Amino acid sequence: MRKISIINEKGGVGKTTTSINLASGLARKNKKVLIIDLDPQGNVSQFFGIKLKPFDLKNFNQLTIPENMDTRKAVKFIDDYLNKDNYIQKDINTLLLDKNQEIKECIYKTEYDNLDIIPSLGTNLIKTDKYLTADSGLVYNRLKRAIRNIRHDYDYIIFDHAPTFNNITINGLFASDEIIIPLKIGGFELRSFINMMYEIFDFEDDYEQIYNVKILMNMIPRGKRKDYENFMIKLKELFGNKVLLTTIGFQEAVASRSTMQSQLLIDTKTKVGTDYEHLVDEILKGGN
Repeated sequence: MRKISIINEKGGVGKTTTSINLASGLARKNKKVLIIDLDPQGNVSQFFGIKLKPFDLKNFNQLTIPENMDTRKAVKFIDDYLNKDNYIQKDINTLLLDKNQEIKECIYKTEYDNLDIIPSLGTNLIKTDKYLTADSGLVYNRLKRAIRNIRHDYDYIIFDHAPTFNNITINGLFASDEIIIPLKIGGFELRSFINMMYEIFDFEDDYEQIYNVKILMNMIPRGKRKDYENFMIKLKELFGNKVLLTTIGFQEAVASRSTMQSQLLIDTKTKVGTDYEHLVDEILKGGN
């Protein structure tokens, strides 16, 4: 099983779009794929239509309120109700916070064959990170330990990260073997990439990890742009085969239409869609 983190500390570089289209493309190649949403915004979960169960107002209004309630007790009472198994689905937060949580209970099927998801529901990962920070036990390996129970169920696990570096990020990286960093052309983007690489170096040293890191040139405007071409050539001179051969173009109209219609870019009969098909093929070859 290959475990790939898609990560970049810079937002707006197409990280989530890459995760979604790569995971979907691999699934269409008859690979069993699990995508794990590690971003508090939950964009991957929303794309695949994974939502919180609706609030049952009638059920809530029928609750029997205990006597001698004060403000703190009332808050705890409501919190307990909201977190009953029959109300809130189990997701990545449940998995990270409960060491005894069975990972299979947190996995949901998507509408796509061979593609499952562990969602991030609501914005609870922000709170989860705080809980993990306050925990005195080993928290960095919880996701890796949980994944052991499904190691024979999937060919690929894709981790979609937030543009931050925290306990959630650490769990995702510790559970991964490979890293893909989507990179746009630009000065801010290059600086963020360098900062990201320093974080990875520190992580490798601190946790005795070794990663196969790949750079994906992403969101490249179409047309002859000599400076852009030279930039990519320069990166290949610097990083060699760490730079993926595939480059992902950018067409604003296609990207906007895909977002509005919740359509996979790999499904659009466009050059960008073809780029993602090439990316899937290159990743598949990388496992040979």
